[in-house]
Amino acid sequence: MRQVSSGGGGTPAETNLDPELAQVLAGIPSVGTETRLDDLEVIRSLRDTLTMLNMLGAQLPSNERVEVENVWVPGREPGAEVLVRLYRPAEHEGGALVFLHGSAYVLGDVYVEEERCLQLATGGRCLVASVGYALAPEEPFPAGLEDAYAALRWLAGEAETLHVDSARIAVGGSSAGAGLAAALVLLTHERDGPPVCFQMLVYPMLDDRLETPSMRMKGTPLFSRDAAADAWGHYLAGRPADHLAAPGRATRLEGLPPAYVLVAEHDPLRDEGIDYARKLVESGVPTELHLYPRTFHGFDLVGSRTAVGSQALEEQARALRHALVTLQ
Repeated sequence: MRQVSSGGGGTPAETNLDPELAQVLAGIPSVGTETRLDDLEVIRSLRDTLTMLNMLGAQLPSNERVEVENVWVPGREPGAEVLVRLYRPAEHEGGALVFLHGSAYVLGDVYVEEERCLQLATGGRCLVASVGYALAPEEPFPAGLEDAYAALRWLAGEAETLHVDSARIAVGGSSAGAGLAAALVLLTHERDGPPVCFQMLVYPMLDDRLETPSMRMKGTPLFSRDAAADAWGHYLAGRPADHLAAPGRATRLEGLPPAYVLVAEHDPLRDEGIDYARKLVESGVPTELHLYPRTFHGFDLVGSRTAVGSQALEEQARALRHALVTLQ
């Protein structure tokens, strides 16, 4: 992973940010550059969240009202296993969320979005199951998607033991994880697998073609078109993309569960999220679309203590709880 000049100043992403978010970015070295994801040695070194936190003298966030447990569940092949991190809130109301973390299909682990998972568990009053799916380039598509499907099948099969209503299982994620969540909904629909009642897509990474106007923006903080191109190259590994690899290519979305889609103004992924929400609506899928102005990719995590970041996290939890409660 390396950084290259963004080519020019005074871009919208540099001049039109929420003031609190701009302060957060001031302390991040990558501001003013466009990050690449082409150095595999560096990529592999950034996959262990706990080690990185330890190096920084930091700890995972926690919530005394949430019981957290790691479990290994049957994987995509006989004898294989997938790590799933479970978050059980004290106020569990019977619903569940299969969550898929972000990080461009090549980074991250079940700890990288601890804060979001805790908030979704407490605010959504549901069991959250964060999946440690396979990462590219070592295991390109469809390995991560099949891991996600295996975790969904496990959760549905163990619903009674986990005190989960099998009719109230949602799927969600952020960034590449949201792309996997959208693909998982399509996959289980096609396979007549476990029913999914709701899909939560937070600034989803959906389209390998990289042709939208937002993909051509310069100076977007923390993520760029070049990084997206690197990520898709690792994930697809030379394989032609279909709708399960890149859900933005899907043409048949009828019959899918209701959706919540969040996009950020200064994010290369903005327009593909909007386009997917539009296609869902046109296909008769109840869809809620939120565009957060003056924000960037990942703003609700790196800026979780800002007003707009906190608002976005709380809104996601409310949307999740509303979707699960309406099915009771």
